[in-house]
Amino acid sequence: MKALVATKRPCNLGRSEMRRVPQDRSYRGIVGYHVCCPRCGFVTAVLNGAGGLAITESVDEAVSFSQPARCVFCNVLIHLAAGELTLEEDDRVRDVTYR
Repeated sequence: MKALVATKRPCNLGRSEMRRVPQDRSYRGIVGYHVCCPRCGFVTAVLNGAGGLAITESVDEAVSFSQPARCVFCNVLIHLAAGELTLEEDDRVRDVTYR
C-alpha cells in the first residue's frame, strides 16, 4: 500500500499516513516521521538513527526506512521502501480487535 505524506497533526493522521517531524530549518538532516500504523491506526514516532535505522527521502518525496519500524501499539513490523508500506507479523504482534 502507498504511504501518504500529510501535513496534518500527528493526532489526526489516518491509516497509512505519515508526517515529517518538525525541525529547525537550519538543520539539514531528517529527524524522523510520525507514522500511522495501517493495521491498528496508532501513531508511532520513527526517529532517524534510533537503533541503527536510517531514513531517506527521494526527490519525489518517496520515503524509505533502512530497516522495519515496529508499531508501538500492535507490534507489527512496518517496512517502508520508496513510499510503499508492507507489514510483517511475527511472534510479538498483538491481536488487536475493536468491538
